Amino acid sequence: MPILYVHGVNTRSREGFFAIEPLLRRHVAPEISKDPDRVFIDDYYWGDRGVKLHWDGASRPRTQLLGKGFGQTPEDILTRSLVVDENRKVLEKYPPPAAAARDDEGLLSAPGGSKPVAARDMPPLTALTSEQLSDLLAGLIAPAPEDVEPVGDEEARAHGAARARLMQAADDVARDPATQVALAGQTPELQVEILIQLVRDKTSQADPLAGKGLDDWWNGLKERLDEALDRGEDRLGYAVSVVLAELRPTLNVLVSNFIGDVFVYLHGRDDPKSHPGEIQKGLVDKLKLAHARKLEDENEPLVVLTHSMGGQLVWDSVSSVLASDAATKDIRVDFWCASASQVGFFEEAKLFLASDLKHRTGFPVPFPHANLGVWWNVWDHNDVLSFTAKDICAGADDEAYSSGKSLISAHGGYLERASFFRELGKKIRAAKQTEFKTA
Repeated sequence: MPILYVHGVNTRSREGFFAIEPLLRRHVAPEISKDPDRVFIDDYYWGDRGVKLHWDGASRPRTQLLGKGFGQTPEDILTRSLVVDENRKVLEKYPPPAAAARDDEGLLSAPGGSKPVAARDMPPLTALTSEQLSDLLAGLIAPAPEDVEPVGDEEARAHGAARARLMQAADDVARDPATQVALAGQTPELQVEILIQLVRDKTSQADPLAGKGLDDWWNGLKERLDEALDRGEDRLGYAVSVVLAELRPTLNVLVSNFIGDVFVYLHGRDDPKSHPGEIQKGLVDKLKLAHARKLEDENEPLVVLTHSMGGQLVWDSVSSVLASDAATKDIRVDFWCASASQVGFFEEAKLFLASDLKHRTGFPVPFPHANLGVWWNVWDHNDVLSFTAKDICAGADDEAYSSGKSLISAHGGYLERASFFRELGKKIRAAKQTEFKTA
């Protein structure tokens, strides 16, 4: 009953896996086994084989500023708050304008003597659903991409496990009906205080040592939540009208490492001397191990979760590599979730081993039934590096998922949400009813 995770581009540490492993065990393992603690959960780490920039990224131009604004729906409170938090380092360079004087009607005098605008206050946390509150806390707990440094497995395991405990505690608190009772009727500022204390108490209950010596961190989390809600509420139009992010440096790193990792994979795969390449060979070895575990556990399902470029690796395997070798032709991935997927785009570009020009508009790529049961393809409207596979690959269960993140961080936002793993569990439960078969 194995679960295998395959990461995507720009990954140089296993910390991400160690952070999601408890979420997989909590929300996915119970769907495939009566004894979720026994489920074998593993990852295929190939980041050490990715691109290495020999001038340390000197080819990436440096920055100018860009911005983005939002509407006023309750869902936008979550989105605005997360985006403001993502860009807090940039916003520190641009202090919000001084508050204008209120008149007797509670209106703020707009700059330049223009028509007054209604005074805005920090939105209450009770404006969010429990799921949105969970996602907001998860987004604040997750480190910024630039803060994740390459570390050894031991340190990565410790960091990832600590992150997972915090995310689970935050999710439990957000979804506990007692939390809404505790927050009801309080000012937004006091709601933040109460929420942080509830998460802190829950974390300490799960691990008495987890909350010790982290006073600065808890205070920092409170300040980030305060600021994210305050600035995200668009005081005097600040978060909408001024620049929110220095996008260029972050996107430079993401895109250059994305392109680099893709080229490294394709070069090794397509070189006759190394075909199908070290990265693909490593994945096949992991699938062999997972398949053996599956057979040991009375043929319980094999589940694979991929992120980003990991999806291309798996598609090459299930659509070509596994079937081409007698030693692997019987391996079957029962359920595959491709998050932040680019499989549809790569097939449009005919970059897969099994790509064939006869498959085009009106003639989708056939589903690889021999080596794959069910495929859930997930992408985010805000994730510029994710793509739909609808009408391109037959049989794909293709859906959008909103992480609430901006284009800076949406690419990794899927796996920072307990809500995503709950949905993954539901999808597996439904697939189980059809014996993991795609029509």
